[in-house]
Amino acid sequence: MKYNRFILVDYENVQDLNTDIMDKDVKMNIILGENQNKIPIGLIQKIQPFGNSIEWLQVKTGGGKNALDFFIVYFISNYISNNKNREYIIYSKDTGYDPLIEYLRTNNINVRRIVSFKQINVYSKNQAYEDESIKKVKENLKKLKSNQRPKNKKGLMGYIKSLLKKSDEEIKKIIEEMLIQKIIFEENNQIKFTS
Repeated sequence: MKYNRFILVDYENVQDLNTDIMDKDVKMNIILGENQNKIPIGLIQKIQPFGNSIEWLQVKTGGGKNALDFFIVYFISNYISNNKNREYIIYSKDTGYDPLIEYLRTNNINVRRIVSFKQINVYSKNQAYEDESIKKVKENLKKLKSNQRPKNKKGLMGYIKSLLKKSDEEIKKIIEEMLIQKIIFEENNQIKFTS
């Protein structure tokens, strides 16, 4: 079967998988480390109907820091060497992939990193909408000194909750949209702000 879109999932970094984007042209590789032995049965049942279009690849990382990242780079390189004219997506919140992606893009390879499945087919920089909640959070965070801003996701959730009085689910959506819009990014389980 010929695939036009390859999605490589950094399962050590993100575990929320969305099969709504699957069709006959999509190949998804879920790459996980040797110590990731417990996969939720609900997830397995959700991906089972897609057969070989979704593949689990468990790799021996030897416990090395960022070792799984190197395997993802290896797999994407193999795909690209076989056909440069496809779309390649890395699903990970790890910004360490970005310099490689930038290099590949300058060489006309259609590759990108996403932090949410919302970005596939639906989202582009031109379509990004910023609702009033995100705008308010962004404006209030700018008023804080960098050492006063929340340092992790839990702290950011608490900050947004006190500011907006929204439910945990709404706050998670706000944080996801902030990641998509690159207002914030996650690095080593720490929240970093781009401005």
